[in-house]
Amino acid sequence: MRAALTIAVLGLAAGLLSGCGGDGDGQNAAAVTSTTTSTSAPATRDSAEQPEAEGLAGTWQPINESPIATLTITDATARTTGQLACPGAIADADSAKPVLTLECATPNEERKRGTLALKPDGSALVITWDGPSWGGAIDSFKRAG
Repeated sequence: MRAALTIAVLGLAAGLLSGCGGDGDGQNAAAVTSTTTSTSAPATRDSAEQPEAEGLAGTWQPINESPIATLTITDATARTTGQLACPGAIADADSAKPVLTLECATPNEERKRGTLALKPDGSALVITWDGPSWGGAIDSFKRAG
């Protein structure tokens, strides 16, 4: 049954591509090919699946263990929620290496100041926190919602 269906589909496709049913001048095959090419929309699907790059602005949720439940960035200000809930400021927000400094009432020694790295498509954010010479904590985020 499956083999018969496959043969039928292949025969139909061959007939369409060869210009079957045309006046024999071969223009139908070109028309079918160009119509098929112009009506398919893989670029539209790809762009719909990709989040728009919005820069740092927005609400972010961690994808790793973190005392931060959400990070919300607006212009040069930030706010975290969760175990580490406090306001913050972003220096050089438009640069290649913006820096987040949290201004918590009870500071978290592992997460005071960190460098932000945004994935080119804007879907992920990584904060590399300042720490000992071998490096500090790292938090990875994805856009919320």
